[in-house]
Amino acid sequence: MSGVNAERDGGDPIPTLVGDETGYHVYHDATSPRPLSETLIIALAVIRNIDPTVESIPLADAVDPDALDLLFADTHGGKERSEGYVVFTTAGLEVFAHANGHIFIRERTDAEDT
Repeated sequence: MSGVNAERDGGDPIPTLVGDETGYHVYHDATSPRPLSETLIIALAVIRNIDPTVESIPLADAVDPDALDLLFADTHGGKERSEGYVVFTTAGLEVFAHANGHIFIRERTDAEDT
């Protein structure tokens, strides 16, 4: 796997290819003011080469963005969550979002749709 991805000039995360170019990795910094759902929308837009201000990213068709943001938010006691993950499909991509901030995204194959 490649290292933690770089960011664009505006601070947007850029997904990087991993493995034998079988998927992408993007890192969500929990200390950033940007919510996880926004990091994902930006990453999906980069992968699909679309402008999310012009075309819709159907994240909400797969998962509630607010629930996703809260899933890995600090506990009520202020403790950082470091375990757990969620997997879902959106826009023909399979998303693996881990509590540690690492997000892996790959194309779904036809075999996985059955």
